[in-house]
Amino acid sequence: MPQFMPSNTLGFLLVDVARLFRQEFERSVVEAGLSLTPGELRALAYVSRFEGSRQAVLAERMGVEPMTMSAYLDRLEGRGLIVRTVDANDRRAKVVKTTEAAVAIFDETRPVALAVYERMLSGFDENEREMVDDLLARIRANLTNDPQLLGQTEGAEEERVRARGAA
Repeated sequence: MPQFMPSNTLGFLLVDVARLFRQEFERSVVEAGLSLTPGELRALAYVSRFEGSRQAVLAERMGVEPMTMSAYLDRLEGRGLIVRTVDANDRRAKVVKTTEAAVAIFDETRPVALAVYERMLSGFDENEREMVDDLLARIRANLTNDPQLLGQTEGAEEERVRARGAA
């Protein structure tokens, strides 16, 4: 039967790697008996990475429904790991920030995350690791104009142009 595209196209590989990475991380978190569930850890990581973002933005970036994100945030807030405050620009919205208590969770989680990272990149030398990071960052730059996803607050357009020019 004919295929739409070969099975090893970049899109399929990216999706498979993301799925396998997430499964491995979740399995490792459960096995390590960490104090948060894998979903709660992901939510906390997104809050930390996009500190001060609205709940709806966090849900979109994490790829979950707003109600799912709200449930995660309720549990994290109950444990004192995040705070939600009214958005100064829109009083109907809430922005989310981590607390100092989140530092202990990140310290607890870091060895598990690093072990998964090392397994994922097993057999890669330092140059290959940097190359993978660079190539994936360039792909992301080609697909977004969101400066927070590009890891910068200014110059997002210049990054996209640089990434496209280097491709």
